Amino acid sequence: GSSSQVPASQPIRPPSAMAPTRAAAPVAPAASAPAPCSDHLVPALRHLAESIGLLVCCEVAAMQWLLPHVAPGLESVEASAGRLPSVAVPMGLVSAVAYWGFGFLMALPAVLHVDRWKLQVGKHADTAALLRAMPLVCLNFALGLVLAPALFYMFLLDSAFDWRRPPSALTLLRDVMVWVGLQEVAFFYAHRWLHEDKRMYAAVHKLHHTWTAPVSLLAIYCHPFEHIVSNILPLVAGPLLCGSHAASLIVFMFFVLLHTTSVHAGYWVMTDSGLHDEHHRRFNCNYGVSGLLDMWHGTLSLPAAAELAKGKST
Repeated sequence: GSSSQVPASQPIRPPSAMAPTRAAAPVAPAASAPAPCSDHLVPALRHLAESIGLLVCCEVAAMQWLLPHVAPGLESVEASAGRLPSVAVPMGLVSAVAYWGFGFLMALPAVLHVDRWKLQVGKHADTAALLRAMPLVCLNFALGLVLAPALFYMFLLDSAFDWRRPPSALTLLRDVMVWVGLQEVAFFYAHRWLHEDKRMYAAVHKLHHTWTAPVSLLAIYCHPFEHIVSNILPLVAGPLLCGSHAASLIVFMFFVLLHTTSVHAGYWVMTDSGLHDEHHRRFNCNYGVSGLLDMWHGTLSLPAAAELAKGKST
């Protein structure tokens, strides 16, 4: 692993990670000026509203048109193997499609060294290093598939597992707003803590930042403690607070993993205007998901390409 004597605010570039990054000089935080809050507020709010609206529409469609077809199968699994497998199995299947299926497709340009639409042009993935990272990624993926369904199984009411009675559109709207809001807040403060606490950064979070130009399949390449504290717990907090229906959580899990792989893809397929890619490049900005809390705390910074595109559109 990397030496813990490296300052927490400095990029860590292990010899096995990014070949072009190895030759580049460290990027100073002042090299990219933070985007004015007033410029990003309206786009951030619009994007947040669009994300909530899209998720609600997909949830309603899944509850009305998909769940009736799979409910008999879920009831059969629950009758034969128990309630926990009836949640864990479908959640595992959709998670695999989102993370490994779409994540693999989004990783291909990085592995093939495609520069078009890349945020950090010239910083290409080392395939050998990517393969060496896979055991930890698989471990964290399995950890999420065990812990999240187990928490839902233990703390949700029996009505949450009634596959014949899906939630209404109004309930789904309420739930999605709470899910997204709590995940935004919990992830921001947990993530920022892992940066600002120098011991936690050196012992835990530095591992995730060994990739200064991220790749989609490395979205959960991190210390297992970090995966629990800043990924899994913010994800399950909203559903547990709302007492959400288990079927809606399966859909939610799919979109959460699709989002996290896209923002780590390193290309303009991401769903956050490049905020998280800029976080990997600079280390001391963009701790949140949408940028709203970063605006509040003065840690927002858009990538230069996003600034340029914004200037051309005005």
